[in-house]
Amino acid sequence: MTPILLTSLLVGLAALLAASWSDVRTREVPDWLSFALIAFAVGNAVIISIYAKNPWFLINSSIGLAVGMIIGFFMFYTGQWGGGDSKLIMGLAALIGLNIKESLLSSSNLLLVFIINILLVGAFYGIIYSLAKALMNFRECRKAAEEKLKAKPFFIARIIILMMVLGSLAYLVVAPGFDSAMIFGMCAFVFVLFYLWIVISCVEKTCMIKETGVGSLTEGDWIVSPIIKNKKLILKPSKTGITREEIALLKKNSIRKVTIKIGIPFVPSFLFAYIITFLIGNWLGIIMI
Repeated sequence: MTPILLTSLLVGLAALLAASWSDVRTREVPDWLSFALIAFAVGNAVIISIYAKNPWFLINSSIGLAVGMIIGFFMFYTGQWGGGDSKLIMGLAALIGLNIKESLLSSSNLLLVFIINILLVGAFYGIIYSLAKALMNFRECRKAAEEKLKAKPFFIARIIILMMVLGSLAYLVVAPGFDSAMIFGMCAFVFVLFYLWIVISCVEKTCMIKETGVGSLTEGDWIVSPIIKNKKLILKPSKTGITREEIALLKKNSIRKVTIKIGIPFVPSFLFAYIITFLIGNWLGIIMI
């Protein structure tokens, strides 16, 4: 690994460590950190392109930035990520870059692998985080889960899934083999997935919804329900979170408290995905060959 590549790798790692620490503590990623990473990635590419007399270093970084912007904007405007997460992915994508002259499965093209690693690690991370929250708030989550499971649609779903599991188990005992084992495995997976979804939805309801003062709101906080005063709609929830202008509007209308949703600190999954990407390399190319 060249000193230039190693420096870029370490800068990305340092940025992710700082962003993860901030996200866990405050649920925010400072804009200056993301913009500084973008500036470094593009500036570094400019310097290398000039030194090597090869414009493709800058082109690759620019294409990576464009890909990061597409992903970031999509995840932000669909309400999956906050603004800090979206800006950070732009800087990381610009740092890693995308070489369109080579195959996406090339060992030197790691951006696609990094994005897939984020999705895989993010899913696992989200499940572990939710289960940990459920254990930390066991009584509240158990009560919410019991109430949810008593509702008619979920009660019927439980009966159907249980019948599927028992039926597939009986089939496996009567006719043991690969096909019957696969059927039982799929039914058991549906059973686990159903209860996992119940737990995660209850964690969100009991642990990630809280009332807070308007003075404590920050840009990007997710309002849970419409804000109404004197039968007049003041503010509607938005997938992209509240803006500074909307916070000022709430203060102007003397709204003191609102209910917000606290998101999972997702940036640590970026960090884990980044480390896995550069430790393992292009595992996707190996699988596809």
